Amino acid sequence: MRIVDWQRLPKEKTIGGVSFYTIWGICEKIPGRKTGTHLSQKQMLQYVKEGCPCFEHSGQTLFEKDLTHFLEWLRNRRPARQIKAQERIKRIWGR
Repeated sequence: MRIVDWQRLPKEKTIGGVSFYTIWGICEKIPGRKTGTHLSQKQMLQYVKEGCPCFEHSGQTLFEKDLTHFLEWLRNRRPARQIKAQERIKRIWGR
């Protein structure tokens, strides 16, 4: 079993003179649900699956340093669980 030291993982990657956040870097920038916490890697990967603004380069998922698009996406996001619950309610009530 391999133990990973999360503190030593790269937080940023520079491509063509432009710096981008890695998953570990953006997790430190986005606040968690509780005050004083940060977003977990597991939750960040869930956001990537849902289509958050990011791109892949050399096998790494990267995010722009300007977080306005990401935070706007986060405010307007509709999780799959919420969408399925609304569909169930429509079927039950026939609306």
